[in-house]
Parts: sequence; C-alpha cells; structure tokens
Amino acid sequence: MNETTDQPAPAYGYLRAFSAAGHREAPALEQDMKRFAHEHGLRLIAVQREFAYGKLDAFTALVDTLRRTGVRDVLVPSLDHLGQSGALQRVLLSRLESSLHATVHTLDAS
Repeated sequence: MNETTDQPAPAYGYLRAFSAAGHREAPALEQDMKRFAHEHGLRLIAVQREFAYGKLDAFTALVDTLRRTGVRDVLVPSLDHLGQSGALQRVLLSRLESSLHATVHTLDAS
C-alpha cells in the first residue's frame, strides 16, 4: 500500500517473449503479475513486453517510464526475463535497483 493513502502502490511489469510459445504465454504471465501485485499491495499499471531477441527497447521504455513517473516497483515473472545470461541479468537488475532505486519483485520468489 502507498504510505500516504490507502491505495495500492503503483508498479510496472516487464517480460520477454521471444518464441511462439512465449507469445502465447504472455497474457497468462500478465494475469499472474496482476494477481501478484494485488496480493502484495501493488497496482500493476502496465507491462512492457520484449518480443525481439537481442533488443532492449521495452526495457528502455520501462526505465524511461520509471524515471518520468517516479514509480519504484517493478514486477518480472522471473529474473530470466531480464536476460538469459547471468551477466545481462545482473546489469539490468543493477540499472533498476541501483540507478533508479527500484524494487524488483519476481513471481517465482514468492
């Protein structure tokens, strides 16, 4: 919950869906993210989807949105959605947590 109101704190989501299976699973993942947000006192405003392998356009849009809005909660289905390699995961996670002071919530850690 937001500290100054009874309203749930806003959050944004991010997911990667490169394969046909990933595209089909994306709507269900978004529903899981909405449910997680509700259960944890958050309100999922929007989810940025990355559909092109090797691109970070949706991630960049997420970062820009967080900067613009001041929202500091981000939902991802798992850290794998930040990148398949551990190095990329660490870089993107650091960008969110250190540079933007965001809290990254993973559904698979609950």
